[in-house]
Amino acid sequence: MRFFAWITIGIVGISALSGCGPRGEQVMIQNAKSSDYSTGYGDGCESGRADAGSVTSMAQKDGEKYQNSSQYKEGWDTGFKECKFRELQVSKLSEKDRKKPVRF
Repeated sequence: MRFFAWITIGIVGISALSGCGPRGEQVMIQNAKSSDYSTGYGDGCESGRADAGSVTSMAQKDGEKYQNSSQYKEGWDTGFKECKFRELQVSKLSEKDRKKPVRF
């Protein structure tokens, strides 16, 4: 029984992490409206993950571009919201797993 619980936790964890990895973001960036949008999305995404508590991300924002480029601003805002949401979902899954009692 314990073996199956660990397998399930592993599958859920890998599935959750693969949904918020760089691959999806790279596809979005390649299809983006402009290079400013792509850069803004990437910076916003890193910032969103950091804001959600990711220890592997650092907040990034080019203040000048954010003020002067509507494409960068739109990309940054979108990336921040989407990636923060995904990071929080992964955190909730991990937290649920930690709260489950382990039976020996």
